[in-house]
Amino acid sequence: MGSRRTLLAIAATATSLAVVTAGCSGSSKPKPAANSGSQTATSAGASPTDTAAAAFLAAWQSGDYTKAGALTDVPDKAGPRLKAVMESLAPKTIVLKLGSQMNAPSSSGSASGSGSATPGAASSPTTPNPLSNAVHYDFSVTDTFADGLTWSYNSTMAVLPPTGNNPALVHFVSAVINPQLSGASNLKAVPPAVPVADRNGVPLSGKDHPSIASLLTKLSVSKPQSGTQASLQIQFIDNNTGLQIPGSNSIQLGAPNTTSGLQLGSTFDSKIQTAAENALQAYPNSGMVVIKPSTGEILAIATNNKNNTKMAYAATRAPGSTFKTVTATALMLGGMQPSDPADCTPTAQVGTETYHNDEGLKDGFTGATLLTAYEKSCNTSFVNATLGHNLAMDSLSKTVHDYYGLDQPWDMGIGKATYCTPGNLQVPPADTKSLLAASAFGQGKTTMCPLTMASIAATVATGTFHQPVLIPGFQGPAKAQPLPGGVDQNLQTMMRGVITDGTATSLQNIAPTLGAKTGSAEPNATDPTDSWMIAMDPQHDIAVSALVLNGGFGNAAAGPAIAAMMKAAGLS
Repeated sequence: MGSRRTLLAIAATATSLAVVTAGCSGSSKPKPAANSGSQTATSAGASPTDTAAAAFLAAWQSGDYTKAGALTDVPDKAGPRLKAVMESLAPKTIVLKLGSQMNAPSSSGSASGSGSATPGAASSPTTPNPLSNAVHYDFSVTDTFADGLTWSYNSTMAVLPPTGNNPALVHFVSAVINPQLSGASNLKAVPPAVPVADRNGVPLSGKDHPSIASLLTKLSVSKPQSGTQASLQIQFIDNNTGLQIPGSNSIQLGAPNTTSGLQLGSTFDSKIQTAAENALQAYPNSGMVVIKPSTGEILAIATNNKNNTKMAYAATRAPGSTFKTVTATALMLGGMQPSDPADCTPTAQVGTETYHNDEGLKDGFTGATLLTAYEKSCNTSFVNATLGHNLAMDSLSKTVHDYYGLDQPWDMGIGKATYCTPGNLQVPPADTKSLLAASAFGQGKTTMCPLTMASIAATVATGTFHQPVLIPGFQGPAKAQPLPGGVDQNLQTMMRGVITDGTATSLQNIAPTLGAKTGSAEPNATDPTDSWMIAMDPQHDIAVSALVLNGGFGNAAAGPAIAAMMKAAGLS
């Protein structure tokens, strides 16, 4: 072995390591804690590799993962990987202490333990070992979680000495974070799992309700249960599945906890959940979400899709004319009234794009108002009104953010996510008038799923957005303003008119205060039309959305599915 020496602790420097506090939400920029106590750093006259090792740990501990990555030989991979692992593990605090240098480079340029050429092959060319001159260090890690539970372990890193104009760099692999961590795994601190029940105490299982199996798994460990001792398990999680790697050993923190007799109450209603699942059986590749508008509590999430069991809350499909609810909101916020003219022309020309109506309105109709255009679902009316009233390019994205709580992350009680979009915004601001026109009737770059569209219907029912949740009393982070006076009542009247005088005839004779909006959307030029429907009933405190992929017009599939659910659940 080369020489072994211990790095000395000195006063704080630019490369010192301080105790830092990271929020439970997994913030990537934890703030240093006050009175951080002892600090470990390199001694005066430290070598470049000493300095690099200490600087890497300091950046990691402070939550500056970009800086930590820049101090490695793979900066484009190390920073994001380090951030992903630490945000998954989500300790409240982390303390890193640089320990001993484990070896020094040999005079021949080969470090002990780095390997050598195969005996008898000295005369053959060999591939240089990039770690031949690396200096190895050990360091300690202490992660602290809620209730004072701590996880302490030791790890090692190799630091490549400077060469030419290149500084000393940490050789990064996932095992630097934890010796047992591979590139295909992650770390997670998991509390004891408890059974999940519906809002009435009825036990729920993934076997009985496969649509929500993964949600029940997440809920079962979503928050500490009263009456349990402090307990966590550190698990090695498969990056692809999010599940514990088979055969991997969990690390127990605190006393092994028994949860006998405990259960978590959820917002699900097993009767409505069953009714929703049964209603979708006739429609392959479909999803439905039912919400209680007054609270945002999710009563049911159902999917009938073998390839995507999360379709009801993970689909990214154009919502078609159901989105005219948002466009009507933006128009009324701009001063338009339901009785104002909204010309339903056969086509609408915007730049080089020509927009058409569905087959039933291919010739348009005369005397259209915002109300009748909504009831009969005239695309050109909404294009003409949007451009004629000079709505701003970001008007629709601003409306969904400010009044419907979209274009921002939600937390339903299982962690933050932005649902039903491949990016961060369900409704990106338009950058051309053509895109604004397409967005006005739910096409363009707008993407939704039954979860988000059910929330829009729920907001109309009460006039106020309540972020959808899966745990009673849980408050999600998404916020929105109440709809201004009169707008919510106008929307309720317009949605009721879609049933009595418009395109949602499948929901007639369900309930006298039920309102709806049909939708149809083409994912692309070759796929069949998706069938959409949203509905809300203030009297029964219910809002629902259904999507049937390639199901045709909204009244052909999504509407009948909602009707079947409401009748079976006793909501008619």
